[in-house]
Amino acid sequence: MTKRYIVLTSEFGSGARLLGKCLSEELGLKFYGEDDLLIKAARDSDIDEKVLRDYDEKLGSIVFDESSQLNGNVLDLDADLPFKIFKAYSSAIFKTVKEGPCILMERGADIVLRGKVDFLNVYCYTSDMNKKIERCMRVSGIAEKDAPKFIAGQVMQRKFYYKSFSNIERGKMSEYDLCINTDTFDTDALSMEKCTEIIKSSL
Repeated sequence: MTKRYIVLTSEFGSGARLLGKCLSEELGLKFYGEDDLLIKAARDSDIDEKVLRDYDEKLGSIVFDESSQLNGNVLDLDADLPFKIFKAYSSAIFKTVKEGPCILMERGADIVLRGKVDFLNVYCYTSDMNKKIERCMRVSGIAEKDAPKFIAGQVMQRKFYYKSFSNIERGKMSEYDLCINTDTFDTDALSMEKCTEIIKSSL
């Protein structure tokens, strides 16, 4: 294995969290998901964990129509808070990679580490809305009727985060080392065995 780190960025509902756990077991690397990094950021900064969770919820509750603009005026927030949060996540991510080889998911890890740490940059996506909804229900505990709106909110939350803190176009194939459609290789929405093998062979 030539690369010591893997960063997973994903389209919500693509099963990236499941994939990260499968990779962790297969490669013997620690996996840090979104919640793990949130807890680390809260522990190592002066920002309360509830503030970080409320920020996620506030962003995720917004669904934009085509005419909406992604800008700071959309949210009723302390103007400095988003930057404090990004700084807290950045610090947590750097501290995590210093602890040793690992797999990181989301929280802008690809933004933070780009040009500073050599990592395999993977983007996971899916074209099957039914599987997105199934994963949303079974992994996140969201009711089926609420899943489409929840998924849309998560998509916009992540787009907003990237637009705020980088010039990276989230989801653009040329930004990543490997883009993988999880539904092409695994028929079961919760199975990531083939995708795991593809990423393993890319290290």
